[in-house]
Amino acid sequence: MKKIVSAVLAAAMSITAITASPAVYAADKAASPKSMVVLGDSIAAGGLRTGSVKYNYGDICGDYLGCKVSNYAVSGYDTSDLVNEIESFTDTQKKAVSDADVVVISIGGNDMMHALSKYLLDFAGRKTSEKFLNDGYTKDDIPEKPSLTDLTQMLNIRGEGGLMDYMAKGTFAQKREVTDEIGSAFANIYGSGGTFDSETIPNLEKAVEDIKAIAPNTRILVTNVYQPLQLQPSYVEKTYGKQSDYATFLSILRMRCEAMMKEYDIKLNAIDGIEVVDVKSQFTSQEKEPSTSAPGNASYFVDIQTSSLSTADVHPNQKGHIAMAAAILDKIGSLHTDSGLLSKTFNGLSDKDAYPEIALATYKKVAGVKDVVTTTTTSTTSKTTTTTTTTSTTTTTTTKKTTTSTTTTTTATAPPVTTTTTTPPAPKIPKGDVNNSGKIDAVDASAVLSEYAKLSGSSGKGEFNAEQTKAADVDDNGKVDAVDASKILSYYAYISTVKSGGIMSIDQYIKSL
Repeated sequence: MKKIVSAVLAAAMSITAITASPAVYAADKAASPKSMVVLGDSIAAGGLRTGSVKYNYGDICGDYLGCKVSNYAVSGYDTSDLVNEIESFTDTQKKAVSDADVVVISIGGNDMMHALSKYLLDFAGRKTSEKFLNDGYTKDDIPEKPSLTDLTQMLNIRGEGGLMDYMAKGTFAQKREVTDEIGSAFANIYGSGGTFDSETIPNLEKAVEDIKAIAPNTRILVTNVYQPLQLQPSYVEKTYGKQSDYATFLSILRMRCEAMMKEYDIKLNAIDGIEVVDVKSQFTSQEKEPSTSAPGNASYFVDIQTSSLSTADVHPNQKGHIAMAAAILDKIGSLHTDSGLLSKTFNGLSDKDAYPEIALATYKKVAGVKDVVTTTTTSTTSKTTTTTTTTSTTTTTTTKKTTTSTTTTTTATAPPVTTTTTTPPAPKIPKGDVNNSGKIDAVDASAVLSEYAKLSGSSGKGEFNAEQTKAADVDDNGKVDAVDASKILSYYAYISTVKSGGIMSIDQYIKSL
């Protein structure tokens, strides 16, 4: 009997331990790729502003999958370069693609950067009455496809007579001119008929078509583009000042970048024949929408928080390549517990304790990281006591039994796989402060103008929630339009110039117009 009880207890404990362990691989039957090809730009190549990471995502994926990786990515490539590369493949490259089970492409960032830099530099070049171009540069020096380095070297942002100086010392019209040009620069990329529609998406479709012609059955994974300007408020305040025009300038850029990346995601996901790897969500790594006060966590994955934009790097650092590799491997499938490059590189990070939560969940899922399972067993042995008393006429027998009690407590925490979010009611937002940052500035005006553009577009749909819409409608006419944006910007110019005395509320100011 004792043997039976022991066997039952042992079996129960074994079942408890098994069911408490993560079962993330139970349904994952995807065959592991035997060969992979990586195409794209400096991100795929592992490049940094100077040098390169020790292990790019292709290296990490190849080690994890135990497969051959042929990396043909080239720094500086945009989507037109990608098409040209594929169409001029050598026999060796064609063979690699033909044999590949998976082709991973990281491209598109340079399309955006070239278009944005060209627009802003052309604007600076046209303003010959101002010093918007740094000394030694004229409009004739502006390349056809300027890089981020070209932009930061040529554009006078913070210097005397530069964009910030022009906004800080200028009139309302000058502030509006700069914010309008920034808005137009981004709209020129993601608006109807812009860079995405005329170049980026058609080029990607052609690249996919050409790859399928070489390898009809290969899986093509395309990473989306993360938003690198997710600067933490503490860094912005320390580096540029909380209420500075430069902080406002960065907020406008951040907001416009978020809108641009959203539009790119929509267009990218509409391409047939590809699987989109959502790197952007991994880098942002927060459930709520990015804002000035909660911009996201991309600054952990890219070294952008330096002393100035001229030294900032928008390329993924080693942590960024770990996150990209994990997202790609999660999309590929064929997951297993890892003891190779992925986990070793992660464990070698000096600040891994700060690894953002959503990206960490993906890493744990892919690496097969299991939190400690603790089992505590308490057992009480049964004991039976029998007492017999005999008299001349009767015999009394009393039996006392102590019940056996066995308690097993098992605690297990599996790697997070899914996230359930309950969206709280939208907070009440003060009139004019549509991003709820605690101040009314050019960022709010730009956001309203962007919302108006969306509402006026073919879909007729904006992105503001009910509270934001109410805050944006500063003239209380029941609609959000360019007039609201103009009045918000006008109010910002007003409060920026008041040196002393009482400042009117935005309602009072609008009534005074």
